[in-house]
Amino acid sequence: MGMDLSGKNAKTDAGVYFRRNVWGWHALAKLVCKLAPHITCHCRRWHTNDGDGLNATNAKRLAVALDVALASGKVATLVALRVARLRRLPDESCTWCGGTGVRTDEIGREHGLDQRHIDDVGHPRHGQTGWCNGCDGRGSNRPREMSYRVSEADIRAFADFVKNSGGFRIG
Repeated sequence: MGMDLSGKNAKTDAGVYFRRNVWGWHALAKLVCKLAPHITCHCRRWHTNDGDGLNATNAKRLAVALDVALASGKVATLVALRVARLRRLPDESCTWCGGTGVRTDEIGREHGLDQRHIDDVGHPRHGQTGWCNGCDGRGSNRPREMSYRVSEADIRAFADFVKNSGGFRIG
């Protein structure tokens, strides 16, 4: 699933269409809203694809705000702070195996995961029996939030789209 944005009155090809999959859109939208809340408040549903968006005036204002934030280094700083915060998050217990590293539910038993021998050298449970396909038998995973990504280049591409869109709809 993804978010497809279409320009309402595109001035150039760059303003016709902008797309990000769900893993790339939500972090981008959150950062954009953080950078320019006084403008982004005019779009209430950044995280749905029901056609909400910004009119031409607010799109133009947002493009300027994003360009200023990019030029000042604010975007780079916020992206770096986000990455640092995510790295500090603790691992989360695997929901499929309850943190044991062995999937013993009906599906796990049906597929022999509870009997699988771990022979991967370097695996923390090397030599043990029982495995979980949800966490590679480790019992934990990095937080799901880490799957959502955003970069300075993403903001730059979005700013270019917004600048040339003549307003946009999120669909």
